[in-house]
Amino acid sequence: MTTAPGTAAVLERAEALRQLGRLDEAERTLREALAGEPDDPDLLGALGWVLYVADRHAEGLAAAEAATARAPEDARHHLLRAVLHAALGRHDDAVAAVGAAGSLAPQDPGTARTRARVLAAAGRLREAGDAARHAVALAPESSAAHLLLADIADDLGDRRTARRAYEESLRLDPQNAVARHDLAVLDVNTRHPARALRGLVEAGTLDPTLPIVLRTITVVLWKLSWRLRMLFVVATIACVAAAGPAPDASTWSARAAASVALLVIGLLVRRTVRTLPERTRPAVRAALRADGPLRFTYLAITVCAVLFLAVAVTGVGVFAALVWLVLGLLGALAMVVGLARRFRRT
Repeated sequence: MTTAPGTAAVLERAEALRQLGRLDEAERTLREALAGEPDDPDLLGALGWVLYVADRHAEGLAAAEAATARAPEDARHHLLRAVLHAALGRHDDAVAAVGAAGSLAPQDPGTARTRARVLAAAGRLREAGDAARHAVALAPESSAAHLLLADIADDLGDRRTARRAYEESLRLDPQNAVARHDLAVLDVNTRHPARALRGLVEAGTLDPTLPIVLRTITVVLWKLSWRLRMLFVVATIACVAAAGPAPDASTWSARAAASVALLVIGLLVRRTVRTLPERTRPAVRAALRADGPLRFTYLAITVCAVLFLAVAVTGVGVFAALVWLVLGLLGALAMVVGLARRFRRT
């Protein structure tokens, strides 16, 4: 179907306004045009997309249904119906609509990507993975296609495929902040916190508007604090055992155990810090400023290190025993914070 010149200009203006986030103006532009051309499927479809972005999904679906009724051979309108049905939680209808779009445009990469997203939202992850691979096959140079495959593979627990796809997405588009962020999250989940911190800072540098970056850095710092606490637990057991039945007595064995523990913990911390670029440190400081319990946790960990230093200098094992009190306090704090944040999300 050929779009009239006047309609093409309206669509171009509405799309520009939508891209700028000026949704009210975009909607007004389209409704004014529809007053003169109420049956134009392109105008109806464009209105549906604007309403979708504005989170007015029921109204957007009505526009999409009207556009589809007037141009049932246009796959774009079926895709719009699919994403709106999915947004409304009508996943069976969404899958049916995206299937209709796929039959009309089987070689269109955008259609394949939307099909993968709709299937994933419906919980049909295996089919979504197949659809994402099809999207990559149709557009192997598309960073977005590889990113979608990576996200679905990660949801499926196939982290090897996810990592390869994230890396390929970044090779094709090194400025893709979302891909960089999601790869960093994968590093968090595969226990590479230093690499994750570096990736998160890079994602924030690429797109400072990503608020999720600071939240994920906070998660990484909590995971690092757990690792340090576990090291102190092992070290405390070793020091108390080395002090013998009289932990208040000065013993060379307690001093040696504390010195070894401090050396091991210090080397691990140094190794982690050395892998972080300079620009990571402001992000870490920002995360600590934004999270009071996290800031207190790292202060308490510093106190543990000072207590171990006291054991190494004096040989008095009771200082190591005091670490138990600090670690117990941190454990209680972590439980309270975890419960409070879980309650806040529900």
